[in-house]
Amino acid sequence: MSPLWLLALIPFVAGLVLATTQGLQLVTETLRRSTGTMVDATVTGHVASNEATYPVLHPVVGWTPADGTTREQALPDEAGPHVLPEGRRIRVRFDPAHPELAALDGDGRYRSCVAWLWTGMALWAGTLAVVIWRMGYVMNVSNGYASPW
Repeated sequence: MSPLWLLALIPFVAGLVLATTQGLQLVTETLRRSTGTMVDATVTGHVASNEATYPVLHPVVGWTPADGTTREQALPDEAGPHVLPEGRRIRVRFDPAHPELAALDGDGRYRSCVAWLWTGMALWAGTLAVVIWRMGYVMNVSNGYASPW
């Protein structure tokens, strides 16, 4: 086999890393949804951050949990300021033991994790299947068996 087959490591490792990271994030999202406390909150403003090559506005959300302390923090959001204007009432899920890990209550993050998990698994498993098939073909030809094609 030629050394070019080492290039198959790129999609294999990329798919493995993508599937692992998204699997862990999916576990985190599932735990947040199953054990998190849900409260009503209000969008109090927006804060800008540079993600990738463009600025993104994240909503700053304020809420009061059951213990009576007032919390306010910027939460990651896929929607943007046109969907979540100031003063809008939304729902927030958080763990009372770790309120800094709060997130907007929605299906966007969960769906994104599932989609990227499947993409990573397809990269990983697809590359593995092609390499195994190619190794079997090369071994078959090197042992003197004729190709069926």
